[in-house]
Amino acid sequence: MTERTVRWTLALLLTFIAVTAVAGALWVVPTLPLDWLRSGPFTDFTIPAVALGLVGLLSALAALGVAATPTFGAIAAIAAGVAMALFEIVEVWVVGFAALGSPDTPQGWLQPLYFVLGLVVAVLGVALYMRRAPRPLSAGSAA
Repeated sequence: MTERTVRWTLALLLTFIAVTAVAGALWVVPTLPLDWLRSGPFTDFTIPAVALGLVGLLSALAALGVAATPTFGAIAAIAAGVAMALFEIVEVWVVGFAALGSPDTPQGWLQPLYFVLGLVVAVLGVALYMRRAPRPLSAGSAA
């Protein structure tokens, strides 16, 4: 993959995650049934909504970074991808794996999708960083 392809792919994935995470934090998470939280550490969805919103904001920052300053953007993309994957792990721990708990639920595929998207973003962020990171001079190249 060329650097340009990696940057475009990252920017698109990060923008998608940013938009859907912020929308989910504002309009979806607050409307979820409280009984889903019985086995978890939360009494309401405030902290999960804020956490998802932060994942979205970090993803937006990373998308801008990938476009403007690729080295910074790569680091931010790694952080955003890991944050997305960790959010999904905690979500499954708190509310359960939706695809197994209620396979007829149309949103059951969202947890694995966003977990994989987080991993893909993190891997692409590493790939971009490896292309952009300064290389140390070898012993024989100094003049």
